[in-house]
Amino acid sequence: MANPGRGMRLGFVEPHLGRFGGIRRMVEFANRLVDRNHQVTFYLPDGVDLRCTWMRCAAEVKPMTAGFGDELDVILFNHEPQWHLIERFERARRSVFYALHYAHLYGKEGSWESLRVPVDLQLANSNWTADQIWAETGHRPTVQLGGVNREMFHPYPGPKRYRLLISGEQQRAWKGTDTLIEAGRLLRVPVERYAGKDLDQQALGREYASSRVFAVGSWFEGFCQPGLEALACGTPLVTTDNGGCREYAVDGETALVVPPRDARQMAAAMRRLLDDAPLAARLSANGLEVVDRDFDWERRTDEFADVLDGVCAGSGSAPPPPRCPVPVEPEVSVVVLAWDNLVYSQLFVESVRRNTDVPYELIIVDNGSAWEAANYARAAADRVVLNPTNLGFARGMNQGLAQSRGRFVAFCNNDTELPPHWARRLVETARAHPNAVIVVPAVTSARDPVNVRAEPGDAVVVLPPFSAPPAAIVYVAPSDRVRALGGWEEEYEIASGEDVDLCFKVWTNDLDVVYDQRVLVQHVGKGSASRLDDWPGLWARNRRSFLDKWSGDAEVPNVSNCEPERFARNREIARAAAGWMDRYFTARDREDRRNRRFFAKNGALRTGALELANWGWRRVRPRLPPRLANRLGRAARRARPGA
Repeated sequence: MANPGRGMRLGFVEPHLGRFGGIRRMVEFANRLVDRNHQVTFYLPDGVDLRCTWMRCAAEVKPMTAGFGDELDVILFNHEPQWHLIERFERARRSVFYALHYAHLYGKEGSWESLRVPVDLQLANSNWTADQIWAETGHRPTVQLGGVNREMFHPYPGPKRYRLLISGEQQRAWKGTDTLIEAGRLLRVPVERYAGKDLDQQALGREYASSRVFAVGSWFEGFCQPGLEALACGTPLVTTDNGGCREYAVDGETALVVPPRDARQMAAAMRRLLDDAPLAARLSANGLEVVDRDFDWERRTDEFADVLDGVCAGSGSAPPPPRCPVPVEPEVSVVVLAWDNLVYSQLFVESVRRNTDVPYELIIVDNGSAWEAANYARAAADRVVLNPTNLGFARGMNQGLAQSRGRFVAFCNNDTELPPHWARRLVETARAHPNAVIVVPAVTSARDPVNVRAEPGDAVVVLPPFSAPPAAIVYVAPSDRVRALGGWEEEYEIASGEDVDLCFKVWTNDLDVVYDQRVLVQHVGKGSASRLDDWPGLWARNRRSFLDKWSGDAEVPNVSNCEPERFARNREIARAAAGWMDRYFTARDREDRRNRRFFAKNGALRTGALELANWGWRRVRPRLPPRLANRLGRAARRARPGA
């Protein structure tokens, strides 16, 4: 060891110490490492419960920030979103990433970055997990298997109370619980679920042992601990071929293995084990033998300690390949504004890294987030702007524009996920339309329905000048042209109004806003704005600023390619459009106030009246022009008490 007299000082960064298979693995390792005279500390996010209430935990537990100054031989993380925290442990000599599954399959934030963060060693919890990472990155992690606690999971005497037992999680579709329930229905056999019973480890072992068959329906698993625990309890196993189970589940020898999402084959395998007692007994005996031979925790801990000791000594290092360098002349500069909402930012960056198919740079402008989100922005971006406070949408986007080097700039909200080929298609559209300054994709939700779609389309259309502008969810623009127009106007508070203003500047200069339906962006909608204290009031003030500016004589940039006569004519059209918008909003606000007063006075009528109104609306809406139907629908929603 690096220092044989004291053992290793190890830090495990975790999201919590709750009842999950990956957490169990790390606590089991930690307990045995402590028994071997190593110092182990779990570091959890500030504010998270520091207790492990469901199993013994011999390690010390600390809040994350309290450990940044600790001297450690190794700092290890396995929860992909926490990759950016590792470098905060500045006094840790070595770093390790332990992949407990192939996170990309789960849509997990941080899955791209965690595989490429500079660590001294990558580990994987199964050969299948290692193979998936190898296929993506060209680097195969070292496999470190876990074990099963035989004090808790072993055959128990007693009657078989259940014919079929499953874990029963339904909140995560990939667990395949629906397939297992359907298989039970096909067999006309009740399916027992242990999820939700809040069983301690020994009680869970008895639950496995009380069933004639245990079934796993997952589409994919990094390892699948429940299947192994069932084998350790002597219970015959039916499992999907989910990847991780291949370490112990061999079809016809230790388990019956079926394809994922196939209820009929699952039911047929269940029936075989229920009807064929000799087969069930043989699989049970073979499963116990595999557990004894390959999944002893003490042996696995010795292996794990040797691996970590090798990392400490510098002889066991196998770092992942580095990130590709940022191009000197990117085609696209992706600019995203972040204000807390860390998960949104991580999912957005994941989509950028995986799906941007032109040379690009990622610029994150952080608008005064709490330390963890700001730390992520600094670590994840190719170029970063860290503002101490929230400077608002327009100023933040202008800061990103000032940093950008790309021929095109993509202004993005962080509560979006960009689809494959988004950049190539939107840039292609911009190149095909010489007058285009703004190219927008379709989005799944937006305040205005201009470019809202449920599925991608085929059309690429130039939006009519001074029509309803698309919200600034994703705007792709030639950098030089948006700079010539003065960028985003910063007189608007925090957010709202600046996208309409930019579109009006484009149209006033005889330039185009182009809508490309081929690209569909997933959008949460108001991911950041919903956190503002007075969003309606902010919108009203910014709307007033916009209307006063555009219905008056405020100066608007006139770019060189727009003739003065055309510019003056367009400015008059913009002034008229703003005047019409002012009258529309005034009437709408009056209607809203009247509706709210009515419902406030007649709240007792809601139960029957709203049901009748909804029934009538469903019959009438298909016969109305789309714009009128959308307008009336929005007005009705706003009028509801509590809306």
